[in-house]
Amino acid sequence: MIHVLHVDDDDLFLELTRAFLEDYGDLQVDIANSGSTALNMMLDRHYDAIISDYSMPYMDGLDLLKRVRKRNTEIPFILFTGREREEVVIEACNAGATFYLRKGVDVKEQFFELHHVIGQSVAKFRAEEYVKMTKQHDRMTMDLAKIAKWELDISLGILRFDDIFYELYGTDAKREGGYLWTGEDYFREFVHPDDMDKVIQFTASGHEKIPGDSYLQIEHRIIRRDGEVRHLLVRVSKMMDKNGNAVKLTGISMDITDAKN
Repeated sequence: MIHVLHVDDDDLFLELTRAFLEDYGDLQVDIANSGSTALNMMLDRHYDAIISDYSMPYMDGLDLLKRVRKRNTEIPFILFTGREREEVVIEACNAGATFYLRKGVDVKEQFFELHHVIGQSVAKFRAEEYVKMTKQHDRMTMDLAKIAKWELDISLGILRFDDIFYELYGTDAKREGGYLWTGEDYFREFVHPDDMDKVIQFTASGHEKIPGDSYLQIEHRIIRRDGEVRHLLVRVSKMMDKNGNAVKLTGISMDITDAKN
C-alpha cells in the first residue's frame, strides 16, 4: 500500500482525486487544503509521496516543496497543477520536484497518468533508499567487525588505507601523515619480519592468480605501533581495465588473533 498526501485549495478536486486514486486499490490518499496543514500532517504520519497544486494562497506549491526538502527528506513530490508558466516548471525542478504533471480536461486520463507517476516515483525512491540502507548496513557491519579496507594501485605501487585499518595497527592517519603508503614502507613498518617474504611475494604476483570474479586470501602477522603482535586474515580481489589488465587490488583485513589463540 502506498500512502499519499494530496495538497490543493480546491476541496472538491481533492475529494475527486482521492476517489479516483483509491479506486485503483493500491493507494491510500489523505488530503490537505493548505500547505501549512500538509506540513503538520507530515509530522504525525509517514507518507510515501506528496502531490501538490501550485497556485494556493499563503503557501504555494513551490514554497511547500522547499519546506519539505529543508526537512532533509527526498520523498517523491509531484507538482500536479494547471498550465503554469514555464519558469515555474523550471524552478520546481531546480527545487527538487520529482515530477511535474499538468491537470487536463480528460479526467480519467489525467488520474490514470497521476497514478502511474506515483507508482513509478515511489518504486524508484524505495529502491534508492534500500541501496542506501544496504550500504549503511555494510559499513556498520564492517565497523563492528573491525574489518579494514585498503587498495593498491598496481602500476604505482601505492597503498591507500582507511581509518579502521589504522585502528587495527594501533595508530591513526594524523600520526602516519595521511592514508597513502608505498608498499616498501608498509612492509617495513608493520609486517612481522618472519612473514615479510610471503607477504611481499603474495602482493607482487597475487593478482595474476586471482580469479576474475573471486579473491585470494593470506594470513600473516603484523606488529602494531604499541609493539603487540597480531594475526590478520587478508582477502584480496582485483579490478580490471577495459583491456582485461589488472590495475588495482582491493582488499579487506581482519584481526583474527583471538581465533588463533
